[in-house]
Amino acid sequence: MDKFTSHGHEFSKSDDKFGFLRESNDIFDSGEKLQARMKEDGYLFLRGVLDRSVVNDARRALLDKLASVDEVSKDHPLMDAIFSGTSTRGSIDTRQFGVEMRTLPAVKRLVHDGDIIRFFEKFLGGEVRSFDYIWLRTVRVGGATGCHYDKVYMGRGTERLYTAWTPIGDVPYEDGALMVLENSHKMRELIESYGRIDVDSDDPNPYGGGWFSSNPVQVQAEHGGRWLTAGDGGFRTGDLLVFTMYTMHCSLDNKSPVNRIRLTSDTRYQLASEPIDERWVGDDPMAHGPRAKRKSS
Repeated sequence: MDKFTSHGHEFSKSDDKFGFLRESNDIFDSGEKLQARMKEDGYLFLRGVLDRSVVNDARRALLDKLASVDEVSKDHPLMDAIFSGTSTRGSIDTRQFGVEMRTLPAVKRLVHDGDIIRFFEKFLGGEVRSFDYIWLRTVRVGGATGCHYDKVYMGRGTERLYTAWTPIGDVPYEDGALMVLENSHKMRELIESYGRIDVDSDDPNPYGGGWFSSNPVQVQAEHGGRWLTAGDGGFRTGDLLVFTMYTMHCSLDNKSPVNRIRLTSDTRYQLASEPIDERWVGDDPMAHGPRAKRKSS
């Protein structure tokens, strides 16, 4: 892909403004070194550490579900995830459909069991607790995610909370790969201002919502840092990207030339012994909305 854009804003690819994520497979067996790398970089990028068959099982289950509402083209193999151009989701209970998507057994096996839990046990050095709520992203052509810290959405528990961004299938640049702003976890001005927002608070929110900006070029011009993504064409099945609550990230526009739906998940992990954000746990997490509102102090 010649041009990298997010919400139509084109990234500069000059060496001082663009680069690739550092891979950490060389220190994968050392929790101590992984912690030091996270402190330094604000992220850990790990190639091929998740069982591809488990990832593909989750992909197949999700696409079967999307096909049940006619969103996957029948003229292509299911696993190609080609959007049909239509949907019958509006004729059903969309909230229940979302619940069924994120609680599929194959999805829960991917993000709440096996390789990913073993990784976090090693990384955090103890028993791990994951949020029960699973964020699934099924991004069609034209879609993109704005620049944000995850802290503003889930900041009521421990500071030692981490996001795992998991490609559920290959995610080349043109399908809307993730971008991370280098050293954004050390940008004190951003952390002490935008990073203190709680989207469910009654306090005034100058950002209007959770995103800091939909213009990554402007963010970079004002705060510095290079925008980083995966090298060698993008993310692949089995890859894992883990980052802090204060790591600024966004996504490229999905410009898939074959109209592919980008499938990814965002999940959160912490030590079981530390405080947890009540919005994202339980059989029926309250998530955002009226139940999650917190009055101003």
